Amino acid sequence: MATKSTFIDTSTECAICLESLDDDPERTITLACGHRWHFACLREQLVSAGPGRSERLIFSGCRCAKCAAFCDHPKLENLTRRTDALRGKVDRLVEEQLRADIPEGWKRAVNDADEMARLIDEGRRSYAFYLCGGCDEPYFGGTIECADEDGVELVTSEDRLCQSCSPKSRVVCQRTFEHRPYHVWKCRYCCSPSRFVCYGNVHFCDSCHDRNSQRRRGAGPAKLEGIPCRGGDCAFPMPAGSERHSNGSSLDCEQVYHCAICDSSPSGHSFNELPGSRNLIINPSGEEGTRGWQVDPRHRKWAIERMEISVDENTSCNFVSSYYWSVMSQSIPLHRIVRQPSMARLEISAKFMGRTDCPSVFKLQAVVMNSQKSVIHQSNTSLLTAPVDFWEKVSLIIEPIEGAHEVAMIVCGKDERFWQGNFGSKVCHCSIRVLGSQQELENILITG
Repeated sequence: MATKSTFIDTSTECAICLESLDDDPERTITLACGHRWHFACLREQLVSAGPGRSERLIFSGCRCAKCAAFCDHPKLENLTRRTDALRGKVDRLVEEQLRADIPEGWKRAVNDADEMARLIDEGRRSYAFYLCGGCDEPYFGGTIECADEDGVELVTSEDRLCQSCSPKSRVVCQRTFEHRPYHVWKCRYCCSPSRFVCYGNVHFCDSCHDRNSQRRRGAGPAKLEGIPCRGGDCAFPMPAGSERHSNGSSLDCEQVYHCAICDSSPSGHSFNELPGSRNLIINPSGEEGTRGWQVDPRHRKWAIERMEISVDENTSCNFVSSYYWSVMSQSIPLHRIVRQPSMARLEISAKFMGRTDCPSVFKLQAVVMNSQKSVIHQSNTSLLTAPVDFWEKVSLIIEPIEGAHEVAMIVCGKDERFWQGNFGSKVCHCSIRVLGSQQELENILITG
């Protein structure tokens, strides 16, 4: 929640519907920025501005139209929560892309807050990000200059997949998420390695990118044609079972040639899992019943059900709550995992959703205890309305705490109609991870 402004909006009309703001005070809300609106008008604006997969992510519709501050009010929390989370994720992707594009400039800005802010602002205005058609997470998809042109190469949002979800990445890399900046893609329109990605996931080499720029300006052919592969004389690796590359506008013309990290690793494609990147929670989605979880006897039990909406190809079930609060917890002994638990930065997270026919709520809590089992830190999310058509990830970040010895995550859910049975919020991918760079984790994690 932003700090509430001392500004007083003296407007008498809602700037959206142009009707009076004073006829019924119950219809009016005042945002943290100080501007007044009809609640129903803002709600309609925010619903319309919700992120989708068909276009690049744009957050302008989530701002106050009078001052451009992001809409912030307790009554709007369930409408802005997902967008707020996406904005944070996009900012992290902006930083990742800046580090890759201008490594020297990024290094110089590390100790210069003003220069860092300038670079990030420039990245926000220059880079285009999309929602993946597979995992529903944001990913870098080129520059705004290309994105705002007519991207005729892509017809459906399902064509847009992040590198982690793309089956083409998995052919050459087992760690697609961690290694995604190091994948070398083929140009979609010829056999050369790509230098650009546009429209979400159309890869271009320098030459084909120039040809496409000429097409957009009307200085070249109306349609960009592929350059035929030379077959046996081509110096680049062919797709499995093919004697030549497919080059043209279709999605099957995309290919990942190799992963620079996997190729440089002695273990090849069986690259070892990064230290600390594994999930410390036992049985995170209910595949083994409630093994590993402590059920609070004062509350309803979480049940296990087959997953109706897939979260990934490896998870087949999830926990589901009941008509009273269902509560369960799992503790992780940090002192057995981290050399100095007080230095550990932690992420506690889960994915949750609800049913279309019964509204439900979810809450995530995290508790840090010392060696005497006394609680020294506690944090939790607000009461979250469960989305009905996708899995939403929620996270709690705990900075290093002096005296930390053990951490527990507590998941709570219930339906809001008091239906007999298990019709409440669902949860999967419960996770506790130690955060940090690979070098930091190697220094603090206990191996073996």
